[in-house]
Amino acid sequence: MRRRKFENQNHHCGRTAGENAITRVPMVAPDFTIAKIQSYIRRSIKNFDTINYIYAVSEDGKLRGVISIKDLYRLPGIKKISSLISKQKIFLVKSDTGREEAANLALTHNIKAVPVLENGKFIGVIPNDKVLSILHKEFNEDILRLAGVHDGHLVYDNVLEIPFWVAIRHRLPWLFIGLFGGIFAAEIIGFFEATLERNLILAAFIPLVVYMADAVGTQLEAFVIRDFVIFRKLNFVKYFFKQLLIVFAISVILGLVLMVASIILYKDWKISWILAVAIIGASISSLFTGLVVPFIFRRMKLDPANASGPIATIIQDILSVLVYFLVANLIL
Repeated sequence: MRRRKFENQNHHCGRTAGENAITRVPMVAPDFTIAKIQSYIRRSIKNFDTINYIYAVSEDGKLRGVISIKDLYRLPGIKKISSLISKQKIFLVKSDTGREEAANLALTHNIKAVPVLENGKFIGVIPNDKVLSILHKEFNEDILRLAGVHDGHLVYDNVLEIPFWVAIRHRLPWLFIGLFGGIFAAEIIGFFEATLERNLILAAFIPLVVYMADAVGTQLEAFVIRDFVIFRKLNFVKYFFKQLLIVFAISVILGLVLMVASIILYKDWKISWILAVAIIGASISSLFTGLVVPFIFRRMKLDPANASGPIATIIQDILSVLVYFLVANLIL
């Protein structure tokens, strides 16, 4: 069989599946028998970078099927590979697919190498060692992003090496946003001073309502940032409504538990209703800070993980306080 030669675009861990593909893999014609494939592997084994799978490729470069090295030595030698792959489902990616999505595909379907196509033709595979390398790099990048580190300064923001004032300049602006946001939140509480004077117990639950909404939002944000990284063509509308249902169910459960606990502790139905409705409303509002804000950052070509810092936190705190006291005003 004539084998098409492909040039590997990048030996390093690039951003796309094509840049991470290796080309020195066993490729055979679909009409090869098992015995012929075994003979081919024995003769050419030194030419391959991986032999976990043998790939049946037609003359026009189309991938017709895959057979594992284990199956190769379990089957009768007279069988043709075409009879084994006729109804086979192949898990593969296109060359411009993000490397994270390719690695996720390998994990999801427990495959040792992911075939890569370019313009419908087979160009190579992403082997298991490359999948592990991709996952390791993505894990490190995600940790840095969650800490508020931009892609633009991943290389040089080493605390032990960068100048003192540079380190401050990178951190302080975001904290100023939180500082002035906190002042604004205090003004909102002051606006409802009369409500607080009549029901002082409401003040005791401000930290609880704010914390629960922040916790739901932070949990949601972690999923969102991860999914934005892995699934580059995410259907935002469908994703939003699925998360809305999940957050709504969680918030109702939290609200009911808090309501029962407050009735037992304080024997006050009105306060219990306020807490329950406020928890539900504040938690649902976390969809904005946990999902919409990262999406906006992404559309603006900014690092979505910036939303996990002071911006999302202070917006959520303001929303939680506002929801809490609006509910209290309506019920009392």
